Amino acid sequence: MRPDLAQRIEAGCVVVTPNRRLAAHLKREFDLAQAASGKAAWPTADCVSLNAFLERTWAEVTRCAAGAALLSPQQEAVLWERAVADSPEGAALLHPEAAARAAREAWRIQCAHHIELDRYRSALDDDGRAYLHWSDEYRKLLRAGNWLDTARVPEAIILAQQAGAGLVARTLVLYGFDLITPQHRAVFEALAGGGWQVAEMAAHQRAGSALRAAYDDREAELAAVAWQVKNALASRPDARIGVVVPDLAAARSDMLRIFDDALDPARVLGALRERPRPYNVSLGLPLSGHPLVHTALLILELARGELALEDAGSLLRSPFLAAGEQELASRALLDRDLRSDGRPVVGLRRLARRARGENPGDVAGCRELAVRLVAWVKLAEEARKGRQAPSQWSTVFQRLLAGLGWPGERTLESAEYQAFVKWRETVSSLSALDLVAARLGYDDALARLKRIAAETVFQPETPDVPVQVLGVLEANALEFDRLFVTGLSDEAWPPPPRPNPYLPLALQRAHGVAHATGEWQLEFARRTMSFWLGAAREVRLSWPRREGERALGMSPLLTPIADARDAVQHPVLLRGAIFASRAIEEIADFSAPGLPAGIDVKGGAEFFQNQAACPFRGFAAHRLGAQALDAARVGLDPRDRGGLVHRAAEYLWKELASSARLAAMSDEELRAAVARAVAAAAETVRRRRPDVMTDAFAGLERSRVEALLARLLALEKTRAPFTVMGREEPRPVSVAGVRVETRLDRVDRLEDGSHVVLDYKTSREVDAADWRGERPDEPQLPLYAASGRGDLAAVAFAQLTARQVRFEGLSRTAGVLPGVPQLAESKEARHYPGWDGMLETWRAVLEALAREYLAGHAAVAPKNYPDTCKHCDFPTLCRVRELRDRGPVGEHETSE
Repeated sequence: MRPDLAQRIEAGCVVVTPNRRLAAHLKREFDLAQAASGKAAWPTADCVSLNAFLERTWAEVTRCAAGAALLSPQQEAVLWERAVADSPEGAALLHPEAAARAAREAWRIQCAHHIELDRYRSALDDDGRAYLHWSDEYRKLLRAGNWLDTARVPEAIILAQQAGAGLVARTLVLYGFDLITPQHRAVFEALAGGGWQVAEMAAHQRAGSALRAAYDDREAELAAVAWQVKNALASRPDARIGVVVPDLAAARSDMLRIFDDALDPARVLGALRERPRPYNVSLGLPLSGHPLVHTALLILELARGELALEDAGSLLRSPFLAAGEQELASRALLDRDLRSDGRPVVGLRRLARRARGENPGDVAGCRELAVRLVAWVKLAEEARKGRQAPSQWSTVFQRLLAGLGWPGERTLESAEYQAFVKWRETVSSLSALDLVAARLGYDDALARLKRIAAETVFQPETPDVPVQVLGVLEANALEFDRLFVTGLSDEAWPPPPRPNPYLPLALQRAHGVAHATGEWQLEFARRTMSFWLGAAREVRLSWPRREGERALGMSPLLTPIADARDAVQHPVLLRGAIFASRAIEEIADFSAPGLPAGIDVKGGAEFFQNQAACPFRGFAAHRLGAQALDAARVGLDPRDRGGLVHRAAEYLWKELASSARLAAMSDEELRAAVARAVAAAAETVRRRRPDVMTDAFAGLERSRVEALLARLLALEKTRAPFTVMGREEPRPVSVAGVRVETRLDRVDRLEDGSHVVLDYKTSREVDAADWRGERPDEPQLPLYAASGRGDLAAVAFAQLTARQVRFEGLSRTAGVLPGVPQLAESKEARHYPGWDGMLETWRAVLEALAREYLAGHAAVAPKNYPDTCKHCDFPTLCRVRELRDRGPVGEHETSE
């Protein structure tokens, strides 16, 4: 700290800084200096940010005389949103809240630079005219309520000072300002005219050394900086180190990961997470992003009556609910069951029923959740009724959270507790909106709370630590022993301009609005560079050479800086050190313990399909019982749509029963029979997916399926006489010691007593070649045919798609099914030694797959990599890509 500044503070001077971080830094430096001088007690340094000083001064004015009430930022936002929403322009906006935020910023700029926009009305574009209208309405709202916003506080202080408000004259030092706006300059001049002593003081500049270095990418750059910081602390633990990251918001997660690795390895290893990090990051996260607050917002969203499936899963697995940890496993299973329904949203009452285990197959064990939801459903429904003042909603929200036991029963960690306190403050801040907002419904009140939580930056308090990670603006005027500035590529520095969209660019350029033009940004970058170079004895500036596939260059502003010849390019961090010390014994083990013959395997014909596609898939799905979590589906997915066709065909042939009945019915009777079957099938789907099967959508699906079945019946009329023996009937089958239960779509009996087996396919092109080879793609029909039951005349797919309705398969003799060739005359004839030989070949293939499974064969050997793996649920389990990258090793090789 500058000695003359310390003397002024000790004399009672008020130090005004551009931001709170610098004010806190000066207080801390002053306290250290006083303690070092041997003092046991001293007056607190009066160091405040500019905004805090103006608010404090206005509060002093209103204590002396009546004045307008100062609005909070949330109250200002409500007025701006009202001004936008009530305008003709606002009615056409997709996101009026975003427009209100930009307009509010334009208003701040207009006030700060004394821009009289009315004088330029004729030069404004549509956006500018809309903003001018909104700002006029905003002024009217302020006047009507006798309110004052933060953008006009300086002007109000000037008027009060001129009117003799009786402010006690003080001594001010404006410390560390880059630029002072005309509005702020005017208020300080007015105070000086009233007897205040106002002086400006620049930050202390040191004569240090500066070097520059380039790194491969941002990851390498941050790792090198973290390594240098670690070494600096090792040599001098009390060193004050600054790290500037221009795009800190985007780099924050990478920076935390890398700095934890280098500076706090115990945190990386999963221990001592309660211990504060040895570095502080100036940029917090939105309060809504903290897990504890995120859970609170999900609870309040659920009270609206439904929740998106992914959000419902996140809520169920949260530890911040009553019995969240005791019922974690059962609630995770409930999440799985809800996903299997396929609905994109979960209704509150449905969640309550499922938590009680009312559906067949529902998991038990969510007793505490179920008990709480019984009462909470009524509480939520009552909360949604009527409109209330914001202050009343604050109470309602707290009651809803308490109803589900938020924030849980375990002791909160330090950061969680601080988030809890900040959340309570945020919810309580709704009460202040009574002044400016009308009565709100539940949805509007919750939306308002969400916006406040999203706009509230939360950073848990931490002890004083030696390393500060800062954004560009926060580093100015701070002093360090060593300073690292990262990310200074030609694309990032100087930063690109960010003009406000509602103010003419020419006006922003003429008034020197901060960050609005390239010229301003260039001068800002030069001034900031000057601050950096004088902020520490050792300054290191760096940039990444690449970002993804894009090459980056050095910022031209770094040209005068000398290169660092000792820059470390690839430091070894904790992860690398652990990996480098590995002692790995590689064993290619693709076999599980064998299984005894005669076991039951779930999955039916799908078991053989998975085993044929990849032995590991068969092992994972049918032996480990692994399965992917279902995802929400908007509308009916191909499985649902195919199931509707299957069910409708089952109902239809239950009524028709034979070709004779089909031939005897008139077209009108057939249409009616098809309609009845499809309606019954659609009703079964509607009961399972009422969210999708609305009247309109169900009508479309019925028309689609009716058209497919009508085309199928036209094809069936050309067949030789037959009787339907079975429809979707389960049939146990045993193959080489593996017992499965199959469900054939349909089995017909011909006049000679032989059978035809049909498999409906509704989603893709099919071919008899799908039954061919040692690893068939579609083993269901070969599985039935090879079981040796009855005299088999033909096996065929019944393809039912909008593109075509046809039979595709093979028959023992000609003329069994329209379009299905006799095996001897088909393209498949060269692959099989006759009809009986084909059946024997299929039997041998299926037995080989069954014996392979029983033997524990579980090689990662997809039939056709990568196509076979595109729709597999287990890529992270088998790591097929990693194995392929290493090349085929033994059993990795794929054989056809």
